[in-house]
Amino acid sequence: MNTDSANISSSADKILQAATKLFADNNFNAVSIKQIAAASGVNSALISYYFGGKKNLYQEVLESQGQIFADIIANIRKQDISPLDKLRAYVVALSALQETNPHSIPLIFRELSTPHPIFEKFVKNKLYVLHQFMMELVEESIERKEITTTIKPTHVAFTIESIIMFFFLTSGRIKELSEYDPKEYLSQALSTYLASLV
Repeated sequence: MNTDSANISSSADKILQAATKLFADNNFNAVSIKQIAAASGVNSALISYYFGGKKNLYQEVLESQGQIFADIIANIRKQDISPLDKLRAYVVALSALQETNPHSIPLIFRELSTPHPIFEKFVKNKLYVLHQFMMELVEESIERKEITTTIKPTHVAFTIESIIMFFFLTSGRIKELSEYDPKEYLSQALSTYLASLV
């Protein structure tokens, strides 16, 4: 790679990383091009040059962060374990992701729960794979009698998603009040909910 290509890649990456953090901490409308430029240390004109403006940059952020989740799901699907163990593996993987990349989960879960109108179609097309994955695991667990319930699989999947989503969206606040291990907490919450099903 020549120096010019390296600089282009470096500038675009800096913009993407800064934008990801800012969009995770705030919503789309609350983040300005000026803030992104300042946080990334590049000229604001480069944001339009590389990404075509704030809207396209945000979509690129969602795409890149959504791919992280897609990779997690793909890796778990390959594992030769039961559907319920895949569900537990998913919780463990999200806990690890929160440690290594704390901006991914709040950003993606916020868009899933309250998508910005401009990106609602994009979110449905790209990010609802998370819901489909959860539905798949719940339905397979019920078929194998790992989960016994008269509740609709859709409702079970939605409740598990809600537990996970609420935890990660509020974990920063909770951590201020009490130390906890995300993996242990989520595993216990999941086990408690599944044990309550009849």
